[in-house]
Amino acid sequence: MTTYRYFATASSVALTFALAMGFTSNSAAAQKLSLKRLTLGTNPAGSVYYLIGGGFTKLWQEKLKVRSTPQPHAGSSVYIPLVHNGEVTMGLNSSLDSAMSYAGRAPYTKPYRNLRAMARIWILPYAYVVKASSPYKTLEDLRGKRVVVDIKPNIPLGHSNRAYLATGGIREKDIVSVASGGVVHGLQMVQEGRADATNVALGMPQVRKMHASIPGGIRVIPVGKDGTDEFIGKEMPGMSILQIKPGKTRPFVKEPMKIATFDAYINIGKNVSAEDVYLLTKTLHQNWKKLQKDYPPLRGVGVDKLAPARNVVPYHDGAIRYYKEAKLWTAANDKRQNQVMK
Repeated sequence: MTTYRYFATASSVALTFALAMGFTSNSAAAQKLSLKRLTLGTNPAGSVYYLIGGGFTKLWQEKLKVRSTPQPHAGSSVYIPLVHNGEVTMGLNSSLDSAMSYAGRAPYTKPYRNLRAMARIWILPYAYVVKASSPYKTLEDLRGKRVVVDIKPNIPLGHSNRAYLATGGIREKDIVSVASGGVVHGLQMVQEGRADATNVALGMPQVRKMHASIPGGIRVIPVGKDGTDEFIGKEMPGMSILQIKPGKTRPFVKEPMKIATFDAYINIGKNVSAEDVYLLTKTLHQNWKKLQKDYPPLRGVGVDKLAPARNVVPYHDGAIRYYKEAKLWTAANDKRQNQVMK
């Protein structure tokens, strides 16, 4: 009797162990990508895109056991065609670049319709700034003044600046339009008195530095009377309106106001398998809070805000599958997906 009980118990343990091993093996198999290598296009080494791109590839390499590397380029517009063609797996792109490339708007020579969105990862508050000692408080006040419009290395930002000015009824013919060699260069132009206003991402460290170094600091110019999502989104797809308040990280914001904003997305090629994109999206979402601790630029996007219904290129089917499973996909997402698929 004792012997029978021993063998029965042993058999049960063996069976339980075998089932557990089978389940573990199947789970591991389910987590395996068909991709043998993953490349993520970013801006140059030292940029924010390169920094957070390194965080994403490190995560996927550790969790999904796929060789993953950030691939720096001169600018995000350079690797959009590579993602479209499948030469680069995915890329970090602003909603501005994404919209222009998907539509085939200059500087892009054709529509890059193989782009798909995987996740929104960064929100960039964007506004015009002037010296606080100047008399300029509204966009209308900039009429006839020297205003930075074109950003030579970044064509989409020039279009964004025109859209921002348009919310106040200001067109390029109404100002003295000047060009800068970059966003930081535009700040220097205002600081040195070579321009009256320039447009910047408010989270840039250089903006706080300029505020501290100029007597009286800087002032943010809010959007004008037509500052709505509908208006600015029509002027420049990928832009929307953001309400901001004064805070420790924005000492140059003295009162609540509306400015513009645009997003940064992980875009991925349409031809990457739905199963792979599902696993990549799932891994990203389930480790998002850890990523936010390690990479401060990601902290503006809540763990439930990776798939907003304001995408300018369609979400990948694999990402949609995961977002539905995670209860992040809504009727608004379906409506927006149908709009951008046309």
